[in-house]
Amino acid sequence: MLANYFNKLNKKIFESKGSDPLKIETSPYRDWKILIIVFFVSIAVSVGFNIYMLVQINNDNFFSSGAQQQSGPLLNRDGLTAVLTQLAAKEAIVSGKATTTTSLVDPSR
Repeated sequence: MLANYFNKLNKKIFESKGSDPLKIETSPYRDWKILIIVFFVSIAVSVGFNIYMLVQINNDNFFSSGAQQQSGPLLNRDGLTAVLTQLAAKEAIVSGKATTTTSLVDPSR
């Protein structure tokens, strides 16, 4: 009974009205059938790939890498202190200009 159902389904999918047995003429039935089959196959491939990615990410196998040794200093402390002193000097200049007021004079008079 189940085999009979699959045979009927197979005939519906792969044999349709207007299909050319020699595949010489283009048929809208055949073209739509090919488009629909390609669409569902691409959806199945996409779902399979997404499930594979989900499993790999959840198992922490996807983004894992070997142990890496870090060489050299992580932070250049001398460069950092030089930058901090420059920023402090700029901050002093800006705060000094913010507190002082300048009088505007009209040059035409």
